[in-house]
Amino acid sequence: ATKFLSQGKMPTFMFGLGGAALAIYKSAYLENRKKIKGLLISAVVASAVGGITEPIEFIFLFIAPVLYVFHAIMTGLGFMVMGLLKVAIGNTDGNIIDFLVFGVFQGFWTKWFYVIPVGIIWFLIYYFVFKWYIVKYDIPTPGRDNSAQAQEAVDSGDIAGYTAKVMLEALGGKENIVSLDNCITRLRLVVKDASIIDVEAVKAAGAVNVVKLNDTNVQVIIGPKVQVLKKQLQKLM
Repeated sequence: ATKFLSQGKMPTFMFGLGGAALAIYKSAYLENRKKIKGLLISAVVASAVGGITEPIEFIFLFIAPVLYVFHAIMTGLGFMVMGLLKVAIGNTDGNIIDFLVFGVFQGFWTKWFYVIPVGIIWFLIYYFVFKWYIVKYDIPTPGRDNSAQAQEAVDSGDIAGYTAKVMLEALGGKENIVSLDNCITRLRLVVKDASIIDVEAVKAAGAVNVVKLNDTNVQVIIGPKVQVLKKQLQKLM
């Protein structure tokens, strides 16, 4: 029942979003690239190996919805192209594990070999489209914030370890935080009032970006050290 599902995601999950991540990296200011490298690598690994695309999608979804529409169209085209090529790889995650276990290891009848050239094309399309759009419209993807606070954070290189207290105050203090959780790269918060959050101060404390989903739900993009920072915030709270 699922043998026609996994391969449709592979051009995007294994290749395309990697091209998007490279475009975000190349679009960042040179002095900021070291800071965002860990964030982007962990997001690409989550997509390609785990089939979890949210860490990289949430980087551009709210600040560049047009790119998300492009991403959705390309994902749909991936299903169409794999169907036209008669590729049949089982399971539903569309990651490297599916590619190997349900594709390569099953023999050539799955036509797994088509995934690689199509994936390379997807990588290049994502890279050039994202790079062009980000630069042309000056999209504030990670690494493109040149405010004084952001530059101070970049120069210090401190993401987690010494600025948890400053970040907690910038988030409105412990009284403003209803719940605190994290995913692979982001703090997920439910707050009483998102409007009192000092976004620039949060960035100065080490965050890459702050995304206010609505009046009470906030996500703070940190990178691979997010678990360390969350524990420090919990200890302070």
